[in-house]
Amino acid sequence: MKTFAILAFLSVLSLGALAQSEEELPKTPQELKELKAQAKAGDLHAQYIVGYCYLTGISGVTVQKADEGKRLIKKAAQAGNADACRVMYKMDPLKNYGFRQTAEQLYTADGSGEACYYMAELYANDKRQCQRWLKTSLKKGYQRARTALESIYNNDWSGSATSFESWVNGILAVGESEDVELQLEKPKTEVQYISEVDVNLPETAADKENTLALVIGNENYANVAPVQYALNDASMFAEYCRKVLGVPEKQVLYLPDATYGALVGAVADVKNIAETFHEGELNLIFYYAGHGIPNEQTRDAYLMPVDADAQKTNICYPIGKLINDLYSTGAGSIVVFLDACFSGAQRGEGVLAENRSVAIKPKETSPKGNMVMFSSAMGDETAWPYKEKGHGLFTYFLLKKLQQTQGAATLDELSDYLIMQVRRQSALNLKRQTPTIVASPDLGEGWREWRLNR
Repeated sequence: MKTFAILAFLSVLSLGALAQSEEELPKTPQELKELKAQAKAGDLHAQYIVGYCYLTGISGVTVQKADEGKRLIKKAAQAGNADACRVMYKMDPLKNYGFRQTAEQLYTADGSGEACYYMAELYANDKRQCQRWLKTSLKKGYQRARTALESIYNNDWSGSATSFESWVNGILAVGESEDVELQLEKPKTEVQYISEVDVNLPETAADKENTLALVIGNENYANVAPVQYALNDASMFAEYCRKVLGVPEKQVLYLPDATYGALVGAVADVKNIAETFHEGELNLIFYYAGHGIPNEQTRDAYLMPVDADAQKTNICYPIGKLINDLYSTGAGSIVVFLDACFSGAQRGEGVLAENRSVAIKPKETSPKGNMVMFSSAMGDETAWPYKEKGHGLFTYFLLKKLQQTQGAATLDELSDYLIMQVRRQSALNLKRQTPTIVASPDLGEGWREWRLNR
């Protein structure tokens, strides 16, 4: 899309105007007074509209009262108003990312043409997704979507013989029926690459009620190449937690294709659940398969959410913060598995950032308290896929050892096995990958006898 096309489109879905429908706005001070009465009576949408009026100011109705407007909008957002959540996110995308996630959930549950239009607004910087939401909104009869689509068409397709209607019908229509309406963006189908570790899982009758597992698989990224097999890795590890390690179903938190907001929310959920256990009573397992990324200036390592940009770590999740968050749970044991490299390399060939030709060796971050960290690769190494098995090389051998030992391997046995097997297989493929295992200095050597099914 040309630059002027982007600007023209964003004038329809603009941050400055926050794209609020004028039909809902009061035209006189009396109408504003009536809205304030509705807001006082508990109408969240009226509270949001009043806040919006104060935030922007409306000639002949009210002067701008930005601070009061922000206060009312935040209050409505915290109470669960989708429009207020959307505006909170747009005012400060980094600080208020959690409000975006809430807005997406509420708009999708609504399902109306207007809700789909505002979903498009949230995706204004993603041409593909934005157009799909606008198309769905238009199909549901919401005419503001036509105005937005026409703005794109007139600038992006100027001089084309393609009619507007044909162009709209053709938006990402390849392989899909015209009757299919866009739903909440779900992770792409998790293609199962069947290997011996994906079948015949040894099941345990044990019910490890003191164990909690958070499992994240990030494969389908918006701005960089996908991580091959990451969803298969994470979904199978979650299955091993349930069947092989005996973790109760509700205590395996599986998060596929996690956005920044979803990742932050999931860690917060873990911390909230941990508060229901006595100090040292909980056993915590954290697993992540996906991209890792370093900050070029500080060399700090980050987990990369699927909506992040490889050149901007401000909406990535710092490993240092992850360690502190997990440590704060007070768990008696914390075992972390990271099937990702943090050098800026992809799983396989190449690097994530287009303007970077070499990998970076990230700073080492030490675990704390009762924590042991298993990482799939050293320093500036790459975490490779094992294509014949449909898994990351590290995760394949992790699952294989759990399968062979019915989950009873000690962490010492598991670490020796992973280092030997991953190094050997990567060498056979003329590559280099060496897992690292680092325990908190507080643990001494006692961690070596830990078992995941403890």
